[in-house]
Formats: sequence, structure tokens, C-alpha cells
Amino acid sequence: MEAIGHAGTCLGILANDGVLLAAERRNTNKLLDEVSYSEKIYKLYDDMVCSVAGITSDANVLTNELRLIAQRYYLQYQEPIPCEQLVSTLCDLKQAYTQFGGK
Repeated sequence: MEAIGHAGTCLGILANDGVLLAAERRNTNKLLDEVSYSEKIYKLYDDMVCSVAGITSDANVLTNELRLIAQRYYLQYQEPIPCEQLVSTLCDLKQAYTQFGGK
């Protein structure tokens, strides 16, 4: 629970002509160098991205799984997966990890 307290802010803004997604990256360890790239915004599919707050390793597992799901959907239906369906799948994954402890 302490990791979320150190997480930076993630912000999404919907405009008439697009979406702006921004993420704050906090350096909680003074021994780490500042980097110019962010590991908090992930590309899931051609026109879908997400931002994360919390433990990056958890986000890596979830985003990799979501990428596979989006690719499988495209291979089966020859069209991109609807965003709502991918979000629903993410919720199901997180619920399963919560109930079964990631097993």
C-alpha cells in the first residue's frame, strides 16, 4: 500500500480533436538518475494507450496481457478491439489476481 503513496499523478484530458495523456514520474530514491523517458504511459494497440500509477512491475504484467488480448481480437475479427471491452478485460484480470493472489 505504500507504493501508491509514492506514485505520481496521471491525468487524461478529452478534447474535441483528441486526447491528452500526461503522467508525473517521481524519483523517490536520490541515488537514481533522472531519465528523459517515462515508463508510466504504455502503448497497448495502434490507437490505444494507458497510464499507470503504482508498482511498475505489476503494470508491465497487465499491459503485456492486454496487448496480447488486443492482438488476438484483431486476428479473430480483423478489427481493433473496442476500448470498453479491453477495459472490462483488465477489470476481470485485476479481480482474478486479487482473489487468487496472482496464481
